[in-house]
Amino acid sequence: MASGSRLEEDLRSHEFRHGVAQQFWRLVDRDGDSLFVEVTACDDRKYQMRLDCSSYGDEPIDGKFVDPETRGCIETAWPRGDPTFEQWVKFKGPDLFICWDQDRTGIARHVDWRPRKAWTKDENQLFRYLDFMRELLHLPRLGYLRL
Repeated sequence: MASGSRLEEDLRSHEFRHGVAQQFWRLVDRDGDSLFVEVTACDDRKYQMRLDCSSYGDEPIDGKFVDPETRGCIETAWPRGDPTFEQWVKFKGPDLFICWDQDRTGIARHVDWRPRKAWTKDENQLFRYLDFMRELLHLPRLGYLRL
C-alpha cells in the first residue's frame, strides 16, 4: 500500500476518530504530507502540532509543536513540564523536539534507536503518535505542568 493511502486510511480509522470524539485531538489542516493537529491537555490547554508524515509508514513521523497563527516552531508553542516531562519533550532553547523512538528527530539524536524501527510496530502509526502525546499531556506521572 502506498504511504499516502495508508495515511488516508489511518486518518479514517476508528482509533483516530475515537480520539477526536474524546476531544484528545482534532485535525486542523493538511498541507500535503504535513498534518496540523490540535492536541488538548488535561487542563484544557490546546497545543498545535505539525506532523511531517512524508514517507508515512516507512519513516517515523516528525512532530513539532507550532504557533497556531504562524505555524512556526517556537519555544512558546511548546508545553512545559518537570524534568520527567523534559525527558521526552525538549521545550527549551533553539533545539526543540520530541525525544522518542517513534519521532524522526528523536531518532536522529539517538542513532541506536533507528534499527529498532519502533514506529513500525503499531499498525496505525498516526494513532500511536497522537496517543503518546495524549499520555504525555494527561498522565500526572509524566510531569506535564498543569494550570
